[in-house]
Amino acid sequence: MTNDKTRKLMRSRRIIGAFAGAVILGGLTACGGAATPAPVGRADSALPSAITPQTANPAPSPTPSPSPVRTPTPAPTVNALAIGDSCLVGRWTLMSLLMTDTASVPGVTLTFTGQLGTVMTLGVEGTEVYDLTNSTRLVGVGNGHTISWQGQGVQRFQFRGEAGQWWESGPGQLATATNVVLDGVAQPDFSSVGPPTAGSYLCSASELRMTAVDPVQVTQVFRK
Repeated sequence: MTNDKTRKLMRSRRIIGAFAGAVILGGLTACGGAATPAPVGRADSALPSAITPQTANPAPSPTPSPSPVRTPTPAPTVNALAIGDSCLVGRWTLMSLLMTDTASVPGVTLTFTGQLGTVMTLGVEGTEVYDLTNSTRLVGVGNGHTISWQGQGVQRFQFRGEAGQWWESGPGQLATATNVVLDGVAQPDFSSVGPPTAGSYLCSASELRMTAVDPVQVTQVFRK
């Protein structure tokens, strides 16, 4: 059986409102006139030029402009990441697996290792993709019995982790065991639906250790 990882999806939306202030500018209109001289006669005319002054219209006082109106921009609302702990986000490759199984062979406790190279991608939006495509064989040994198979399939869950605890949600995901061998004898391929699980974790910038106890006890160590 393959080991599934699922996470709880919490889609958060950030809404930042911004308001622009409106500025109204007033215009100034000025009116004025100029003195118009009277017609001047012929140069040989003895009559002096008659000038009739005209008084210019006084310019009106400027209309004061209103003060700009500005609406304060509200502070942005900060929401938690859907995945919970940002340390979990990334593309993780399985480097170590240790699983104890009491279900594969009745009355026998098997210790499983392998499945290295499995890629688990955790998205900031709370998604998990658990890809067995390039993984190695999973091998179980115990009480004189040996069972192994090649896991195939891509499982997708919703995921959340915080304060050292992680959990999955969503429908169970199908995985297939191929090239099954039990005590040296080839067995038919089989498929199973892995349910969402939960457990604890330790996370650093380069390493993620995840532990679960249900439906099987398993510890996985991933690296970026």
